[in-house]
Amino acid sequence: MTVRRLTASELIACALRDHGEILPDLKLDDLSDKEDVVLRRLGYRLVQSGDRSAFQTGRRMLERASNGRLFPPPHRRWWMGPGKRTADLQAVLHPYSIELSWNEGKPRWELGGRLWLHGVDRDWRWYPLLHVDEAAEWARTNICWIKLGRRMQHAT
Repeated sequence: MTVRRLTASELIACALRDHGEILPDLKLDDLSDKEDVVLRRLGYRLVQSGDRSAFQTGRRMLERASNGRLFPPPHRRWWMGPGKRTADLQAVLHPYSIELSWNEGKPRWELGGRLWLHGVDRDWRWYPLLHVDEAAEWARTNICWIKLGRRMQHAT
C-alpha cells in the first residue's frame, strides 16, 4: 500500500474546505499567486488560528512550501540582529533545527540542536525561539543569543 502525497493545489483545496470558517476574510486575489506563496499565506494563518486541527493543516502547508525546512514568518518581529556583546559568547548550536510545535494550546517556534559551550558538548536541547538574525547565523532564545552552525536537513 502506497500513500499518495497531496499536491499543493489539493492541500489548498482541502484547507479551504475543512477550515473555511477560520478564513472568512480571504479574498480571491489571495489565491491567485504562485502555489508556494498561497501555501505560506494560508499556512501561517491556519497555524495562528488557535485551532489544533487547523494548526496541523497549516504546518503541513508550510512544510510543503519550504520543502521541510521551516523558518518563522517573515515578519520584522522575528528577524533582527544580535547585539555587539553577543560576539563574545562561545555557545554554538551545531547541528540545529527549527520546529513549529503545538504547546499548551498554542503554536510555538522552537530551536533545537547540539549545544557546544566553550568546547564542551551539552547534548541536544530545545529552546523557545524569539528572534533570528537576517542571515540566519544567530538565534535569540529566552536565555541568550546563540550562534547557529549547520542546519539539519529533514526528509519530507
